[in-house]
Amino acid sequence: MLRSFPTFDLLKWKSVAGLRYCQFNLNRRLVNQSKTLISTDANNTDTLYSKWKDKLLYSSFVEKHQLKLGYKQNKILESKLKKYEQNEFKKASAVKPFALVLKQLQTPPRDERSDCYESCVEIADRPSTHQLPYQHLTLQVKTHQNSIQEPNEKLSTGEWMSDFEYYDETEENVTSFYGTPDPNEPASTIPCGGCGALLHCIEPSIPGYLPGQLFKGKSKEQLLTTNCQRCHFLKHYNVAVNVTVSANDYIGILSSIKTKKALAVLLVDVLDFPCSIWPGLSEILGVQRPIIVVGNKVDLLPQDSAGYLENVRQCLTRSVIESGFSRNNIKHVSLISASTGYGVEELITKIHNVWGTRGDVYLVGCTNVGKSTLFNALLRSDLCKVQATDLIQKATASPWPGTTIRMLKFPILRPSDHRLFLRMKRLQQERYIKQANEKLRREQKNATKDSKQATLLGHIGLTFEKEKGELFDHFSVTQRSDAPLPIFTLNEKNEKYINSKWCYDTPGVVQPDQILDLLTTEEIVLTVPKQTIRPRIYLLKRGMTLLLGGLGRLDFVDGPDSIRVILYASNMLPTIICQTLDAPALYEALLGTEFLAVPFGSQERLEKFPVLECVPNILVHGTLEKHLTVCDILLSSAGWIGVNLPKNSEAIFHAWTPKKRGVYIRQPALLPNGLALRGKRIRRSLAYRTGTIFKSR
Repeated sequence: MLRSFPTFDLLKWKSVAGLRYCQFNLNRRLVNQSKTLISTDANNTDTLYSKWKDKLLYSSFVEKHQLKLGYKQNKILESKLKKYEQNEFKKASAVKPFALVLKQLQTPPRDERSDCYESCVEIADRPSTHQLPYQHLTLQVKTHQNSIQEPNEKLSTGEWMSDFEYYDETEENVTSFYGTPDPNEPASTIPCGGCGALLHCIEPSIPGYLPGQLFKGKSKEQLLTTNCQRCHFLKHYNVAVNVTVSANDYIGILSSIKTKKALAVLLVDVLDFPCSIWPGLSEILGVQRPIIVVGNKVDLLPQDSAGYLENVRQCLTRSVIESGFSRNNIKHVSLISASTGYGVEELITKIHNVWGTRGDVYLVGCTNVGKSTLFNALLRSDLCKVQATDLIQKATASPWPGTTIRMLKFPILRPSDHRLFLRMKRLQQERYIKQANEKLRREQKNATKDSKQATLLGHIGLTFEKEKGELFDHFSVTQRSDAPLPIFTLNEKNEKYINSKWCYDTPGVVQPDQILDLLTTEEIVLTVPKQTIRPRIYLLKRGMTLLLGGLGRLDFVDGPDSIRVILYASNMLPTIICQTLDAPALYEALLGTEFLAVPFGSQERLEKFPVLECVPNILVHGTLEKHLTVCDILLSSAGWIGVNLPKNSEAIFHAWTPKKRGVYIRQPALLPNGLALRGKRIRRSLAYRTGTIFKSR
């Protein structure tokens, strides 16, 4: 770790020039220390590479840091150092100007000022202090009467949450990072606006927890606009606070739907199915439950052919039926991207046409399939009553699994004939603009080969506007005083909503075949794709093994002399190809390093991570031409590998994942023409260059 330098006392600096000089020197020291740190890490990496390079037939990490000059020259250390040094010196030279607000700080007496250049020498001798984003800082402020105003204790925001409501907190009552719990304080009946759990201050490990300083003394209206501690950290810092929720609690919440007349919108991650389909979900929801299947994150799939979406739709339908749902109960299958808006308007139209307001609508599915993101999108669409769009907080959306604890909801707009007519009229008017934009982006995509132009995009519009009423003026004179701001909340007993049907965002069920719950937040960010997947094509010979980070492994045991495989996974996960006999030793030696990337951390963390276990003797028959993918071998949430075999041939594989989780054979393949997206073969290598994410038409 880099040494943490103390925060400077800005009152001691003589001038802006002196501050810039000192900050520049400080940044230079940080750069020098960074050089030492990176040199140590790079030396360790270089040592590992030197030790195992004879066993590494291919490594994407090494390939990324090598320079081709007729021969392979290792550039891991030099390139990393040079890039980091350039970035640090750019930051050091671009010092921000002195903040105007600091002019209000009290200027110390002349004899107490010290020369800035002498202070720089003493910096290294000061004790280290760590300035966290939630640090409790107090400053003396100079008033207009030149008197010193002491900090107001009531304006203290506490140690753990600096941008939440103000509460009193002194050193005596701070007990932990979680604030001060009070087991004797009864829980409220108000749900968290981010996850739906009931707010309380009893125990930090129970969902819906708020520190006692934020919970006690708050009115019902104030709690209605408050998120729990867990949602706050997920939203602002992407940090998951541990809570205790069992799978039985999840299933118990969903079981309440079984006796209700309701439509289930089943969300499935198209990058992770059937692992993102709960095996017993059909029985939990009811055998005769009408469902609309929604394949989310379709924008992250590469476009291997002109009709690839129809093939994805058929594969998804087949997988849902195999998981226990009846084909007669599947009313529609939609492919959407909740983050880009693609396909959401068509989904809303299907819900109106298929279901209307015959009952409530429930968004169901496993963790991390995008339910909260879709819920937020529908909240600002024609599915929600226009009066309620600003009265309901958005659900917490985060890569961490299980971000929704209980059911959130919004009232559904009744789709009368007149409203459906107005909506259809708006969609027809927007269709011409949409078609023109798609044509322009298609031409730009084919001309420039820019992958951004191939991303599936959509627009979610509003047909109906809110009734014009009295607007709240945030800049009015009355609101500049200490008068409290009005709190806008939805009253379910209001005559506008008492007879409404509701759309619910249900909690995610942790699928036993998923491995996301084994990973930390940082590891999930590396594992879950955030951009369109670029297929990686490799040539495997009999007796070789492909390692996907530290999360999966595929052994080519028997079959033709060589085959081509296509890897669909996050581009942040590195790969290694080696002989199968060397795979166990390589995996053990490189686990926790940049060669495998995930998992990483302390030695204790790596020892606790589950070992890879084998699913043996996976037999694949070559029934198609060799340029078409026969089947997909799924390695749980890490990704999948498409297998290309010559026609009328057979091959045997061993698949490895942590605890044997999520190993499936998907046949036919999701993207059978993926080989068309490959780049050129790398000279004297088992890999092809990364190709495009779409096939030119």
